[in-house]
Amino acid sequence: MRKNIFKTFTALAVSTFLLAGCAGSESMNDAAATDDNTLDVAAVASVPVAVIPIASLSLENPVPVGEMFEDIDNTEQYDALTLIKKSPNLSTFATLVDLADMESDLERIDGFTLFAPTNEAFAKVPKEKLEMLLNPENKASLMRVIQAHVLPSKVPSMQFNTSQQIALSEDRHIPVDVSMGGTMVTIGGATIVKGDIEASDGIIHVVDGVIVPSEDAVKDEFGIY
Repeated sequence: MRKNIFKTFTALAVSTFLLAGCAGSESMNDAAATDDNTLDVAAVASVPVAVIPIASLSLENPVPVGEMFEDIDNTEQYDALTLIKKSPNLSTFATLVDLADMESDLERIDGFTLFAPTNEAFAKVPKEKLEMLLNPENKASLMRVIQAHVLPSKVPSMQFNTSQQIALSEDRHIPVDVSMGGTMVTIGGATIVKGDIEASDGIIHVVDGVIVPSEDAVKDEFGIY
């Protein structure tokens, strides 16, 4: 039963983002949603997006992961996106969220979980695949990557277990693996390296990789690996 509940609310994350983004986000007003709640890629691609060269992205962590957010006395005074932008280790992820024009979509969710890949996590992505995500013509793919890092409710790290999987649709999912007595949580191949950072609107888990769904979805949509 617990596994089914987990699937239900995580599947809702994708449809919520797709529908809210098309109807309410100023930057996506021209993007159309089809009957099966998938994005009209041609419409999304028509929205102007600044081209960001890979050379301008940081693919290194300037500070030790264990020291992230330690200079902030009370993280709950800031929303999750503000916290992301305050951490030099998450500058690349913050840039991609901006490129995907998804800030307003995230702001609509009251109490969410954000898996935030470090700069070094993006260094593991092949250069040509990262360039693909930075291309305005592939904005829909970038949005799907960001969506895979968001749950529409707060889930502390201790609530994950190996019997779960995060459903994106009926045939696409993100596996969850918990080991070492619950102290090591891996979501879609990305391990939580600093978890449970409380924000005013949700919770942040810093991860050491870019989260990807099941193998078929990776090949067909994300093209990351």
